[in-house]
Amino acid sequence: MMTGILTGNSLPVLFYETLVFGAVTGFAIYDLIYRRVPDRALVLFCPVALASPFLPSIGSFSWQMVSETWLASLAGAAAGFGILLTAALVSKDGTGVGGGDIKLAGIMGFIYGLNRMTAILLTAAALAAIAVFFTRRNNPYENLAIPFVPFLAMGNLVIAAALKF
Repeated sequence: MMTGILTGNSLPVLFYETLVFGAVTGFAIYDLIYRRVPDRALVLFCPVALASPFLPSIGSFSWQMVSETWLASLAGAAAGFGILLTAALVSKDGTGVGGGDIKLAGIMGFIYGLNRMTAILLTAAALAAIAVFFTRRNNPYENLAIPFVPFLAMGNLVIAAALKF
């Protein structure tokens, strides 16, 4: 079951999808510049995320549909938050993934649901691995810190494009 953003031809859904992608891109740019994700911005992004379970019922409201999409959204949030939290906990000294990355992935998971968030995370991890490979090629023993939110944004774009075709 897909939650949050649908792939149909609805103007409100297109507006919502553009808003969410713009916000995630903004987080990515901020993360590239400052190497952090601001908590205040994440708090401001939460009301946007809380609207996602209501999108599938635009035009034909149903409490059953809303309750099902809320459960799917919560599963996506748990997956986004849990997968990156686990990566942070198993990395050396917890330096592998930042707290802002974890929180943003949880919010994105609430918006996109379990299946789509898992696909975004897998795509983001693959893109980050490629970037690390080419960055560390010259000095494989150097510690490397890269911001992960830009890869979440790119994974989001790749998966959204894949769903449109």
